[in-house]
Amino acid sequence: MTGVALEPWHRAFGDHVVGGSVYAVEPRLRVEAAVQLTAANCRVHADIILGPDDRHRGVSWDELAAIRQAAPTARIDLHLIAQGNSMDTVRLAEERRAIETAVQIGAEFITVSTRCLSLHATALTAARAAGTNLWLEVPPHTPGAEEPGLAIDGVLVMLIEPGTKQAANLANLEMERLARTVPVGVDGGVTRKIAAKCLQLGARYTISGRDLLTVIQPQLENIKKG
Repeated sequence: MTGVALEPWHRAFGDHVVGGSVYAVEPRLRVEAAVQLTAANCRVHADIILGPDDRHRGVSWDELAAIRQAAPTARIDLHLIAQGNSMDTVRLAEERRAIETAVQIGAEFITVSTRCLSLHATALTAARAAGTNLWLEVPPHTPGAEEPGLAIDGVLVMLIEPGTKQAANLANLEMERLARTVPVGVDGGVTRKIAAKCLQLGARYTISGRDLLTVIQPQLENIKKG
């Protein structure tokens, strides 16, 4: 049976400094990945991706509920990635549901864009009051985080466009400046080498997907002919 294993490099950085993005593995393996991450003292990171057509392309509501049930002690954080500029009622309702789900599953924090920050200030303030911290997404090639109109608890610096599989780009990374004012996490194409560099510059949390989570394929037995 196909399974998931963690690459051991996360141990070099201490407990809960590295998080694994369960979106990096196929849906049927996401709960197992979360269980493995929790057992290894890694955080569980889940991308909720709403496509331009409002369809879900990331971790689903059911998967999040199953992850929490299977890993009750997991340190979970969510990243709401709303692609495009849709303002229709379906999109707005799904964005609000993501914020509410973060509270329901006991997520430590939810990361949102500046757009979401302004559109859902009331829901985000309520989530923060309920114990779910609020982090701001800093897109790649951004000179620095904009001054938000709402209090935030951290920033997540993206090294690639959210929801894509590009190679990480450290250009224009102002980690040290950001880290002087707020806790900083890093996501997008993170490898052991990139994680080490970002932590050296002041990041407190690094998220890795494909470089951390390895899918184990079943071994086929050799059939000997008699």
